[in-house]
Amino acid sequence: MSNPRHFPTTLLAESPTEKLLYFDKYTMAHPRLQEAFNLLKLAVSNSSESRIIFIYGPTGVGKTTLRLLIEKWLVESSLPQLEIDPGFLPYASVEAVIQKSGLFNSKDHIKRCLFALNEPLIDHKIDYGTRGIYHNNLGQIVIESKVIETDLGWALEQALKHGKPKIFFIDEAHHMLMVASGRKLTDLPEAIKSLANRTGVVHGLVGTYELLTLHDIGDQLSRRSVYLHFPRYHADIEQDREVFQSVVWGFQLRMPLPQEPDLVSHWDYCYERSLGCVGILKNWFQNALFDAITDGSDSVGLKHLERRALSVTQCRNILKKIKEGEKNHAQLEAEVQQLRAELGLPINEDHLDNDMKKVEIQPQQDDSTSRRVRKKVGKPLPKRHQVEI
Repeated sequence: MSNPRHFPTTLLAESPTEKLLYFDKYTMAHPRLQEAFNLLKLAVSNSSESRIIFIYGPTGVGKTTLRLLIEKWLVESSLPQLEIDPGFLPYASVEAVIQKSGLFNSKDHIKRCLFALNEPLIDHKIDYGTRGIYHNNLGQIVIESKVIETDLGWALEQALKHGKPKIFFIDEAHHMLMVASGRKLTDLPEAIKSLANRTGVVHGLVGTYELLTLHDIGDQLSRRSVYLHFPRYHADIEQDREVFQSVVWGFQLRMPLPQEPDLVSHWDYCYERSLGCVGILKNWFQNALFDAITDGSDSVGLKHLERRALSVTQCRNILKKIKEGEKNHAQLEAEVQQLRAELGLPINEDHLDNDMKKVEIQPQQDDSTSRRVRKKVGKPLPKRHQVEI
C-alpha cells in the first residue's frame, strides 16, 4: 500500500513557485533540532547570571532554523504582554556581517543592531541620548555618518534597556572574530559581556565551532555563559544513521509532485553530500525539486540529486572544518571530567557528549580519542517517524 499524501493535493495544480514555497516553509522536527529547541527554551526562560548563550555547530546543520523557531515561540508566548504593551520586543536578531575587506567592522555592526531594535510604533520611540541618532517623522531610525562608535554603543545600550527583548540573537556570530590585527580578540567578548550585564538582556551568539575560540578568553565570560551544541548526524552511529534515513524519508513525502520520490534508496549518497547536516540536505533537496519541476518531471530522481549536489572537493573542505570543530568541542566536554579527575572525584562518563569523540581523561591531558554511543533507556529508535513544528 502506498503512503498517503503528506501535502495538500491541491498543490499539484498550483504554480511551481507555490510548490517550492511550500517545501521551503516545511520544517521537520528531527531529534537534534527538537533537543536543541527544548534546551534553548530553558536557557532563555531562566538565564540567571548566564546572559551569554553560545549556540554552535557545523555549518548547514540548521542553527538558523533553530533561531527562527525560538523567535516564533517567543512571539506566541508574549501575545498577552504585547496586547498590554505594543512597544515590547519579544526578541531581536541581527547578522554579523563581514565587510568587503574580509574583516568585521564593529561600528557597522552596532548600526545594524540599532536598526534591528528599531520599534515599529512611533508612539513608543525613545531618546537614544546622543546627537546624530534619532527617528524621523515616519518613525524610521536615522544614524548620521558623523556619529562615533562610543556614541553608537551608548545608543545601543539605551535601545536594549528600553526594548528589553528576552534574547538578542547575533547570527553568524563567528564572523565577529575576524577583527583587524591591531585589535585584541579579548575586546569582543568583554564588550558583549559588559553590554549583557548592563542591560540585563540575554545575548544568543549563533555560529560555527569557531565560536569556541572565545571559551578560553576571560574567566568572567566562561562563568556567565551557556554552551548549546547542535551537532550533525554521524553515519557510524546506528541510531544517528536510522534518524538520518527518517529525515530523508520525511522530506521525500513532502515534495509536492505527482509521484513520490524514492530518495531513501539513496540515503547513503544523501549523507555523503550533506555530511549529516539537515540544513545542507534541505537546501540540496530544494534545488533538486526546482530542477524536477522545471524540466516537467513527475518526481525527483538521482539525476536531479547529482546535478545539484555539493562537489567532492566542497564536501571535503567542509568536513575538514567540521572535524576540527568537533575535536574542539570534545575537548571542551572533557574539561569537566578532567576537573573531576584532578579533584580526585570519580569520572561520570554519562555526562560526556554522546555524539562526539570521547577525549580520554587522565590526571594529565591526553589527545587520544575514540567513538562512543549512549542510547536512551526505554526510548525506541526512530524509524521513519517525524513530527512537525
